[in-house]
Amino acid sequence: MSTNRTISIIKKIKDSEFATLRIKDTYSEPIDIDCIFKEYEPPSFFLVFPPDTFPADLDAGKKCTVSIKSEEDPVVFTTVITRQQGDRTLEMKAVDTVDPISLREYFRVFFQTTITASYEPSHLDSKEKAWTMKGDSVDLSGTGVLAIFPKEPLNKHNIFLDFELPAIGKSVHCIARIVRTKRIRKSRYQVALHFEHITRKHRDLIITACLQEQRKQLRERMESSNS
Repeated sequence: MSTNRTISIIKKIKDSEFATLRIKDTYSEPIDIDCIFKEYEPPSFFLVFPPDTFPADLDAGKKCTVSIKSEEDPVVFTTVITRQQGDRTLEMKAVDTVDPISLREYFRVFFQTTITASYEPSHLDSKEKAWTMKGDSVDLSGTGVLAIFPKEPLNKHNIFLDFELPAIGKSVHCIARIVRTKRIRKSRYQVALHFEHITRKHRDLIITACLQEQRKQLRERMESSNS
């Protein structure tokens, strides 16, 4: 049940603010979809999506989270889907608010950059071999990266990652583990990695770059749909 505080917060959100709908895929991995907040009757509101980005298989009553990137403090709601309107709009009902700090690390965005993965055996007499390979990221969040590599990684743990964040002119170094690997065609492997050891500074750099890229992509999509 929506609280008076939730309703009050929704009333203060400006029409056409940037927003993100978070749903989960078949692997229970979070998927973030950019959209625009449109006013309605609080605690209800609309989400309008750019062309060809409307999420599939969303039934009325499904729970999800919606983050609003207001010019002031961002806000995140737990919501339920009320109904679909056309092929670009969802009517949502906010149930409660969530501390955005608890979710900011999980914002995932389409992000392309060269990434280097490497492995060094922990013991000199280990039968494992050291290796290094370069790939390209597909999407990025504060907790992990999805990338394409030319070979299947030989190890799943203690993978050293190095990559650049061109938009903010910074680089990131961390240690990750492989969550899953999928061969998509010859000499191309899709690898999902979770950051296991990363400094707070580097995680914050990633989040800053992701939010900046997210706003840029949404602007481009909306401008394209209106042209």
